[in-house]
Amino acid sequence: MRKLAEKLKEIKNKDKIGFMGHVVAGYPDLETSYEAAMGISEGGADFLEIQFPFSDPFADGPTIENASVVSLKNGIKISDCFDLAEKIAKNCESSVLIMTYGNIAFSYGVKNFVKKSEEIGVDGFIIPDIPPENDEGLSVLCEKNDLSMIYLAAPGNSAERIEYLSEKGNGFIYAVARTGITGKKTEITGEVTEWLNFVRKNSKLPIAVGFGINSSNQIKNLKPYCDIAIAGSYFVREITECHKNGDDVRETLKTKTVQLLNVE
Repeated sequence: MRKLAEKLKEIKNKDKIGFMGHVVAGYPDLETSYEAAMGISEGGADFLEIQFPFSDPFADGPTIENASVVSLKNGIKISDCFDLAEKIAKNCESSVLIMTYGNIAFSYGVKNFVKKSEEIGVDGFIIPDIPPENDEGLSVLCEKNDLSMIYLAAPGNSAERIEYLSEKGNGFIYAVARTGITGKKTEITGEVTEWLNFVRKNSKLPIAVGFGINSSNQIKNLKPYCDIAIAGSYFVREITECHKNGDDVRETLKTKTVQLLNVE
């Protein structure tokens, strides 16, 4: 969490919008996912989500779901995912977060999952299907081990719910820009900004926004309403294209990240 806290402080002091990129561990293979993560970090990402693939990812659109299927078919194991996350955390300037689903953490054992994550140097978790009421002590263990537990707020959540999620979590709150799954482009409409203002009013934490972010114009338009923009499916699609065309994934994703962050 130390690097995460430093990044949040830097974002506030520089009055900039922070940025988080995303890779699926082992897609299309472990080395490519490592190089992709490093490229995103070198392009200026403040945070990196390393997704541990799961066979039934309810919040993911077809792009990320397909990447998870490929990774699992290639035989990826949780130990491989931890090794990858450790290598990335040790070699990049970004704050690294594990994104996964509850079944992964619970099958590994919550205590062991938290302990291993702390040992390898990641800063916390984004686990969409674990609410604080049913986390088997995960949030308490995170607090004891200086890790962030980041909860999702979705359109339709009440003011009381958003406040509760921000009290139970730490680091930042992940505001889903719209209902549905990841991947489909989100137009930054009045409905979206009204929702983000509602989250801002009721959250005690900084706000990150994800689902359908894939252009610098979107990020520029989000700046007045949030602290961090998140691009996920966008990067998985770029990784797919690089792999298909034999391009240098690290340099390509570095360039793509720089372009996304050109919001002045």
